Amino acid sequence: MRIYPKMLVTLLRRYSVDVTRLRNLGIRGISDRELVDLANRLGRAILIRDADFTLPSLLSLARYGVIYIAYQPRRSDVYRLAERIASIVNRLEPKPGPPIIVEPEYIEIHE
Repeated sequence: MRIYPKMLVTLLRRYSVDVTRLRNLGIRGISDRELVDLANRLGRAILIRDADFTLPSLLSLARYGVIYIAYQPRRSDVYRLAERIASIVNRLEPKPGPPIIVEPEYIEIHE
């Protein structure tokens, strides 16, 4: 996962987005379903890079808290990426909002 996740999480937190990574939670090797359940229980956004989260079966289970980055941004783009994500997440209710898929040109919200 080379999307500069630590940097992105730090920037998102500065923009008042309550986000974490599985690594920060000390969790490894859980199933996609367990990840969705965890995000729902925590009520926090979890930053992921697993393409399985574009599947309708998983998106329908996630009530909120999953942010899937669907591409590899350049390091120089991470600040802009954090601003884009935060501008949407901070308008959603309930926070952190429904699952979000971040593409290079657009951000898709699944309600």
